[in-house]
Amino acid sequence: MWIRPMLVSDIEAIKQLEKDIFGDTWSENNIKDSIESKFDYCVVIEEDYRVLAYIIFRVNADEAELFRIATDKCNRGMGCGHRLMNFMISNLRDMKVKKVFLEVRCQNKDAIRLYEEYGFKKLGIRKEYYHDPIDDALLMEGYIKC
Repeated sequence: MWIRPMLVSDIEAIKQLEKDIFGDTWSENNIKDSIESKFDYCVVIEEDYRVLAYIIFRVNADEAELFRIATDKCNRGMGCGHRLMNFMISNLRDMKVKKVFLEVRCQNKDAIRLYEEYGFKKLGIRKEYYHDPIDDALLMEGYIKC
């Protein structure tokens, strides 16, 4: 397994992971826009030429927002989420970013547990933010230690 930048040629694999994991999937244009953005960082974990996991986050001055993080269902529990979070935090630290924000489905207990392991705290709730299925969004904030 290795981490590398996400490429436009990965879009089909990312779209399939999105479809398998999220009810509210990003479109091909959303993914492509992030890959091409100078503010977004898009990274995959690949093994045997197959995308197993990915992360997309945006940096704006001294703050960041985690947009997407996902691991193929067959490869969960192998540390991909931790590797991607470590990658993000290490890069944010190098860029002198102080805070990271994210939103996550309130029902996604595994993701919430992962974020809490990295020191993220709950900020608030956005009622019925997600669809398919309807769920509230938990807003979370994390601080990057220098």
